[in-house]
Amino acid sequence: MTLRLLPVGAFVYLLREALESDPLYSDLWLEGEILDLSRSSAGHTYFSLGDDDGCLKCVLFRGQALRQHQLPKLGDQIVVHGGLSIYTRTGAMQLVADLVRPAGLGLVSLELEYLRQRLEAEGLFDPGRKRPLPAAPRTIGVVTSEHGAAWHDIVEVIGRRFPLTELLLAPAQVQGEGAPESIVQALQAILTGSRVDVIILARGGGATDDLSAFNDERVVRAVFASQVPIVVGVGHATDRTLVEDVADLHAPTPSAAAELCVPSSEALQELVQSLTSRLASSFSAQRAADLAAAHTAAQRLFASNPTENLHESRAAVHALANHLQRSAVMRMTVEKQGLARAAGILAALEPAAVLKRGYAAIQSIDGGLPVFSVAQVHPGSEIVTLLEDGSFRSIVEDPVKAAGASVVRAR
Repeated sequence: MTLRLLPVGAFVYLLREALESDPLYSDLWLEGEILDLSRSSAGHTYFSLGDDDGCLKCVLFRGQALRQHQLPKLGDQIVVHGGLSIYTRTGAMQLVADLVRPAGLGLVSLELEYLRQRLEAEGLFDPGRKRPLPAAPRTIGVVTSEHGAAWHDIVEVIGRRFPLTELLLAPAQVQGEGAPESIVQALQAILTGSRVDVIILARGGGATDDLSAFNDERVVRAVFASQVPIVVGVGHATDRTLVEDVADLHAPTPSAAAELCVPSSEALQELVQSLTSRLASSFSAQRAADLAAAHTAAQRLFASNPTENLHESRAAVHALANHLQRSAVMRMTVEKQGLARAAGILAALEPAAVLKRGYAAIQSIDGGLPVFSVAQVHPGSEIVTLLEDGSFRSIVEDPVKAAGASVVRAR
């Protein structure tokens, strides 16, 4: 047997390294009562967590203490998350805590809160990194269930508000086992397979337990890594999910998320009318001002001494006329530019203009409802295809569902 003589400091250091690197002791959830408590001038909190059978020294360093909802108090029953370490100066073992919450919340809630705090510390929820949405997106990617009401609601809202926008659906499982992987794959398919301006991640109503996929760390990080803005719409949820915190924008329902992504054609029409009225009023006001100024200048000219002030009056009238002309030209240019932009957008929204660009609109014979998915038809279904110069009827023989993401036109 070979003896190995170690300095005590080296041994304590090795023991600390072994504790901190052991997965069992670096990820502990402990419950107990705060038996003693003190706070240092540096902002660190020291306390003992104990019960009838044992006691453990704990420390909550200042950086972690600032992230807690409230600091613990003497006598509190709490749950603590942290890892074991050894204070090398005294050789005392202690729990280095990073989460302190009241006892009784349940392990699922505690794990979710711990994940939220960890991701927040990494900067994933920083408001400064959230991006604005494009004013009039050409293509919107949608990640949701293709069979759920959320997809139908999004298509209806986009088609009503801004039918120029294309919708790119990447079907995903939004609840149950395998949902996080499905959502991540759908996001990757949209981002790598096509060019979109914004993405809607949505699901309809459900119980709190059904939202677990929207609290999954893999989904949160996938949303954070997206190169384009993401809007999350989760219907009828009482609890805020982590995906909503990391998204660039969140809405209470899928329909509300769709409304946030596109402008309203009715609002654009009102803008055109407002600009037209402002332009007419501006012309009228400018003409009245010019006439009044000319009348005043004429009165001054005739009232002055012809031999002494005629030259001065003429110069003043000339300068005033030049100023009024420049002012009128500048104002008319600004108003015309605004009116032209709004009128161009409004004209592009006209269904006839869309059809002229080579698109077609499909409706069912029964009820004339728009057909936006192969799920709405079956062999033998009668449809009407609308083109720029007319329409024709067809009978569906073999509807084929596209693999992966599928492009549809919101009508």
